[in-house]
Amino acid sequence: MKRILTSALAGLLSLGAAAWAQDDAVSDAAATDVTVADLPAAIDWPVPTPEPFVCPFSFDYEVGELSCGFISVPENRDNPDSRMIRLNYVKIASTAEDEADVREDPAIYLTGGPGVVLEGYADRLRQHDILLQRDLYILEHRGIGNSGDFCPFFDAVRRDLAWAETPLQGSINAAERMRDCFRTAREAGVDLTGYSTVENARDVRTLRQALGFESWNVWGISYGSVLGQMVLQEDPEGTAAMVIDAIVPNDLQDLGRIGRWVNRVLENLYSTCTDAAVCENLEARVITAMEQLKAERIIVEVDNTELNPEGRVAIGAEIVIFAPFMMMYEQSEHPAIPGVMDTILTAVETGDMSLFELLAGDDDMGGISSSQGMSSAIRCNDGYFASSAAVAAEDVAENPMLEGLGFAEGAAYQAQVCVEEGLIPRRHADKYGLIETDIPVLVVNGAWDPVTPPPLAERIMPGLSNSRYVEVPFAGHGPTRSLPECAGPVMNAFFDNPDPAALDVACLEEGVAQPQYVDFFTSSAVLRAGTLASDDPKNLVPAGIWFALPLLMLIFSAIIYPLAWLARRISLNSAEALSADTAGARWLAWFASLSGIAFPVMVGLGAYEASEISQFAIIAGMTSTASTGAWLALLAGVFGVLALVQLWRARAAGSVRIGSLIGIAITGASAVALAAFAVSWDLAPF
Repeated sequence: MKRILTSALAGLLSLGAAAWAQDDAVSDAAATDVTVADLPAAIDWPVPTPEPFVCPFSFDYEVGELSCGFISVPENRDNPDSRMIRLNYVKIASTAEDEADVREDPAIYLTGGPGVVLEGYADRLRQHDILLQRDLYILEHRGIGNSGDFCPFFDAVRRDLAWAETPLQGSINAAERMRDCFRTAREAGVDLTGYSTVENARDVRTLRQALGFESWNVWGISYGSVLGQMVLQEDPEGTAAMVIDAIVPNDLQDLGRIGRWVNRVLENLYSTCTDAAVCENLEARVITAMEQLKAERIIVEVDNTELNPEGRVAIGAEIVIFAPFMMMYEQSEHPAIPGVMDTILTAVETGDMSLFELLAGDDDMGGISSSQGMSSAIRCNDGYFASSAAVAAEDVAENPMLEGLGFAEGAAYQAQVCVEEGLIPRRHADKYGLIETDIPVLVVNGAWDPVTPPPLAERIMPGLSNSRYVEVPFAGHGPTRSLPECAGPVMNAFFDNPDPAALDVACLEEGVAQPQYVDFFTSSAVLRAGTLASDDPKNLVPAGIWFALPLLMLIFSAIIYPLAWLARRISLNSAEALSADTAGARWLAWFASLSGIAFPVMVGLGAYEASEISQFAIIAGMTSTASTGAWLALLAGVFGVLALVQLWRARAAGSVRIGSLIGIAITGASAVALAAFAVSWDLAPF
């Protein structure tokens, strides 16, 4: 959980930094735009033959469910001497029970990022209902994963750039790491000018031709939506119909208004966060915490100097606003947003370093889920940085919370590095305007999409003369992906009969329910355990023994007491006759054991329920189920004390068998010890 949380936060902060730039970056970049006349004549490259190979996925799949292959394409189709590169694709076979139900026109899924590797999509989309009638192909874009990642160790190198005392310095360091990647790739023979959305769209066309389809259906989300628009220019004759979701306009002009989109996220949250206790004074607390962290960033000392040579990590105001921004992507996570925000805000307000130590102490680089070299090249060549610069000053002005964070200056620096390293924005400048087409297009957008919100979808609609726009209420980023049981049949129906006006989209228009925000049972136990484990997992051994031994004794007692009672019933001997009468101490001990056993069960269930809402929710606490467990822990302690008291009274009043004496004493003491553990580890109800 810790690695996922920190990686996601870091990725989002990088997105935020990349989204802002300055006017001088635009002027520098615009001066180097290449016109169509400057480009060589189109080259007629031969269609490749697909080369099958065994899918290199880490997850299990059935034979025939997935099949993989390579196609060889020019790295730069504008260069007659271009080297060839191999691109990985996968076919996910239709799940239709009857082969007669499988349509002859498949769909191609255009992935996001740019730069996200293929494996995660293949795993998730093999459960999508589009497969009920169609095969689905996914192309791993050039420069990603098994399609020739040219900077696979993007984050692992130049760790001297890890330390950044300010957000501006962080953006500059990120740009220098990008520069290092570009130079290393160029030395290895990579033509970085070949990594653009134009070339990606041509790759999609080449894959269609190589597989022998005269046309197919196109489905793209996020970066896949802008790629889809480029496909409409590069391969209109091969596109039967298109569904695009989480829209990025092909001109990119308003994409970089992250300040505006952050405001939109917070407004959505504040307007609906009214009933839960965790919502109280949320907006005021955010503003106060932002100002506090602007004035003084949090500096955390860390031990892993290989990962952080400076031995410290800085955490600033950006964490306050980008945590909810990031969680808004998936509507399943929306109920946990205020709780996670409350945890972050409380840590800032109280100066409690547990959360920040946990985040800063992450020393797991994790697996490669995206190719940042390719992503950086696309953002340079497509002009993402330069386009954002045009709106930077206005964007920051719309959100005063961003003032003083240096994002605009940092993004300007990143844009300039693109130019200095020869990645010229928009070499094919004529292809980056808003699309005009009469090809059938269904445009879908989540109403609560944080990074590609509805205004971006509305921007492209005038040029789509044969289209329909569907806004999905309360949905996050990519509802055609996150609502498979609804979106699959809708898309199949559209591809069968690509008439936007006649399409039944009722399930999409119904959307998802308004989030019901969770008041979490808060506990510092998770953060405390995570911090101890990050230093050394052995630090948890004493707490583990303290918890496990009493619990094992209580489990044993919960089994033995009923068996002993049953044995006496079978033998027809009363407790008095066997000198086993404890004046109720045995029953109290048994209730103590049951309560003690139920305590971790209920707390564990509360933690599981929170994790099902969001992978980040566990830092905020657990669901109310855990609070029941917390009361049971105290109840176990009370029963344990009462059992010991009653045992002492029974012993004082007469003879108690040594076995009963020892057993009840151990049970009572174990229940008290477990209750003490709950109190010590902040798992008590108060």
